[in-house]
Amino acid sequence: MTILDQYLKTIPASHHELVQFLDSVITGAAPMLTSSLKWSNLTYGASKNACAIVTHKNHVNLQFFQGAHLNDPQSLLMGTGKDMRHIKYASVDEIDAEYVAILLHQAISR
Repeated sequence: MTILDQYLKTIPASHHELVQFLDSVITGAAPMLTSSLKWSNLTYGASKNACAIVTHKNHVNLQFFQGAHLNDPQSLLMGTGKDMRHIKYASVDEIDAEYVAILLHQAISR
């Protein structure tokens, strides 16, 4: 059983499609990252954490651990903490896979 499969067992079925799509975007854009379950979230990283998929009742966040330091010309990243930022998604149609890949590559290089 994959880490993704383990994670899907812990979240509502209504979020499965969105989480699976985000996982495919992340793993497609950055195959060097490994996934793991941390803080009950699906987390991706190499030498350090790059991003995580975090489910909520009515949406799913794509969280960037160093998001406050990323160049975000579309102003999609939300949050006010020192480092962490997220993008909120309610459906697969909202995801711009190319833009997520750009942010992800920035996060990896930080």
